[in-house]
Amino acid sequence: MMKLKFNSYHRFVSSQFIARTIDWVDIIALNWITLQLTGSAIFIAYINFARLMPQLAFAFIIGKLIDTVSSTKLMYIIHLFNMLLTLCVACAFWQKWNIYIILFIIMLRSFFQAIDTIQRNALIQSFVTPDQLHKAISLNALILNIARLAGPFLGGLLLAQFHSNIVLSLPILGSLIVILFNQTLPEVHHQKKEKHKIWSYLRHKPIIVLLMLSSVFSMLFGFSYTIILPSIVDSQFGSHTMIYSLFTAMIAAGSIIILLIFMRSTNINSMKSLKLWSVIFIITIILLMFISNTYLYAAVLLIMGFASQAFRTTNRILVQQHVEAKYRGSVLSIAMMDKGFIPLGGILLSFLFEQFNIQIVYMTMIFGLLLTLICVMLMINKENQYGEH
Repeated sequence: MMKLKFNSYHRFVSSQFIARTIDWVDIIALNWITLQLTGSAIFIAYINFARLMPQLAFAFIIGKLIDTVSSTKLMYIIHLFNMLLTLCVACAFWQKWNIYIILFIIMLRSFFQAIDTIQRNALIQSFVTPDQLHKAISLNALILNIARLAGPFLGGLLLAQFHSNIVLSLPILGSLIVILFNQTLPEVHHQKKEKHKIWSYLRHKPIIVLLMLSSVFSMLFGFSYTIILPSIVDSQFGSHTMIYSLFTAMIAAGSIIILLIFMRSTNINSMKSLKLWSVIFIITIILLMFISNTYLYAAVLLIMGFASQAFRTTNRILVQQHVEAKYRGSVLSIAMMDKGFIPLGGILLSFLFEQFNIQIVYMTMIFGLLLTLICVMLMINKENQYGEH
């Protein structure tokens, strides 16, 4: 059993699960309603770019806020603005405002949602003992994956039953639940008066830098595979929606299986295990190059989901273990910029797919994941050096 601080952790986890599920409902609703409003798929890409851009562009500002502002105060600011801007988004679609104004409002709201994302991850360590950190991070990732499965399904049902503006307003309910469940939060920031020089700190922490770099490569060349998956299905297996759904579900299932294992295991969050997950991730891409059978392909995707989620979670655990509390928010903010590289990788892989063929896409992915493996090998070397001293 995890050593929790009584009910506060349970409330925190429960509210996050509800809020994250509503986030996925919101994503589905935004994509669908944007398509109905504009009739153009390109604007869906713009909507998703608007959602991800603030975390890339303002990572350092977000990290500094989390490290220096009271956690409870920041929570109220985040969710009050989230409710206000969600109301603006719903009103904008209802009144059919110019799509670029809608994009600006979504981008502004995403800034506060990005702060929330980093704060949630920074808070995890405040709820558990150090030896239970890997289980808490695994549980957080498990919640995100279950929400990723439940949210789109729920979003489809709600859009079929209610007016789209009601569905778009649901994030207001999510914010209210977070505030009601977590009226106070533990503090994660250090004393404000102390100097906060993140670049100077990172220069003396090569392992943290390599962890972040390896994560960027994995997102750019590995996790971006999901964006090009519909094109692969259409090219190799025909235009079958059920096959695409099966493949997506297999990746998610692999993620959930490894997270359940992580929550029941000990001493799995090491550099050597990170190396193992990197190697398995690469092997799955190599296998996909030579498989044309639907069920074999699905089985390999299950292993890919397993290995990729294991790599991502282990990476997150190691970052939190190596960073000092004073810089936790800033380092996590920079580290979690990696999500923004998934759509960039998707653009790269889509271009290669259209201009060349699927084999070139696979080879590019393998090359990028080999860079990930090189980063891990350098980390192991650095860790051995520190061990010697």
